[in-house]
Amino acid sequence: MANNFGLLIEQNNKQIISPQMVQAIEIMQLSLPELNDYINNELIENPLIEVVEEYETGSNGDEYEPDEASFPQEYENDWLQGIVKDVLRDDKDSWMMPSEPSRTEGVAVEGSWLDNSSLQEYLMEQLRFIKHGSKLSEKEYEAAEYIIGNIDPNGYLVITIEEISETLKISQNVAQKALSIVQQLDPPGVGARNLVECLRLQLYTIPDCPPDLERMLDHLDDLAAGFLKKISVALDISVNEVRVMAELLKLLDPKPGSRFDTTSQTKYIIPDAVIRKIGDEYYVLVNESDIPKISINERYKKALQELDDQTMKRFVKEKVSSAVNLLKSIEHRRATIYNVLEAVVQKQKDFLEYGFHALKPLTMKEIAEELHLHESTVSRVASNKYVQTPRGLFSIKCFFAGSIGGEKEITPETIKNDLRKFISSENPLKPYSDQDLAEMFQKKGISIARRTIAKYREELRIPSSSLRRKEC
Repeated sequence: MANNFGLLIEQNNKQIISPQMVQAIEIMQLSLPELNDYINNELIENPLIEVVEEYETGSNGDEYEPDEASFPQEYENDWLQGIVKDVLRDDKDSWMMPSEPSRTEGVAVEGSWLDNSSLQEYLMEQLRFIKHGSKLSEKEYEAAEYIIGNIDPNGYLVITIEEISETLKISQNVAQKALSIVQQLDPPGVGARNLVECLRLQLYTIPDCPPDLERMLDHLDDLAAGFLKKISVALDISVNEVRVMAELLKLLDPKPGSRFDTTSQTKYIIPDAVIRKIGDEYYVLVNESDIPKISINERYKKALQELDDQTMKRFVKEKVSSAVNLLKSIEHRRATIYNVLEAVVQKQKDFLEYGFHALKPLTMKEIAEELHLHESTVSRVASNKYVQTPRGLFSIKCFFAGSIGGEKEITPETIKNDLRKFISSENPLKPYSDQDLAEMFQKKGISIARRTIAKYREELRIPSSSLRRKEC
């Protein structure tokens, strides 16, 4: 059969996501801090967008809120007139929004460098003082500097004395002396090679430290397992003395360098919405106070008809279109968050009244069907967002709790709440096993597997029955 070449015309249906829709989807899933960053970036990229401190008011004094009619899709010349004239007339620097002055301009304070320094910087600063104030040889200083560079974020040395000696071509005695110097630095316990050494380096910080406490460090595994009787026999002391020393060990820091770990600094959560109770009803308020109020710069809407530069007209039209789409996407995000939370509040009113044990099974699909949205839209609303309620601050995802097996009204949070109660009332000499706990739920009419009990227990950070057992 011969191959023929020619043109073929055919029709097919194909869904194409417009750039406007892509932007709307992206903005929908942003948390409040991320949305602020996004808007600030747009302020830099688009000279026609400006921040307004207050809402503009109309002739009747009402707040002016741009609607779709205010931004026709076909940009009329009479509406766009004069946009470019000011752009061409003004200096280029005036296109950018001036950066706001810092609200918390700090004052230099002696020692404030410690707040932002890394663990290595803090240790090196101390090492320099030691070098100037003692007879520290160059080799010892270089070795100590090398050791500091090989301390992990928790404060532990990750290389051996042998490796230090071989790398720097020094004797192991010099390497050991350098390590001893580092281990004398603040914070106590830094430079240790294991947990026992870390705690031993901190014993001097305990007032009137019992002499047997150092010996007990060799029995940390038994202590973690709760075998107090075994430790008392090994140390030839009473069980009560073991308990007292165990409490003293809690005063020590097993990760002395973690306070300097800049990757784990406290991050503050700004809620995307607030649920307030007024009378007997709950109302949803979407947080807009932390979002910059933006609009299209009116100065650039004056002289478009006076310009003949078609390239500049296309540029302005593109930037105006981008600004309009940004405003619409932000408003769409606000309206969708409001509608989803309104529907959630109606479903989870008992949770708001009574707490986690009253949380009802709820899926994103149910809310999506009720609001005629796609399930992925509800998922984006819930993603990485928080809501302030009368019961505290919660992730929006917390409201979507699946049911346990065939139990329509039993959620994982209900199981966890009961699990805490069962374990808190157990006999410490004979704690409940996971199977015992599963049978206790069975007696309440809740069918739940032992492995599920173990999973929830681990999520609650409750140790196994063998570790919870206490000896008399």
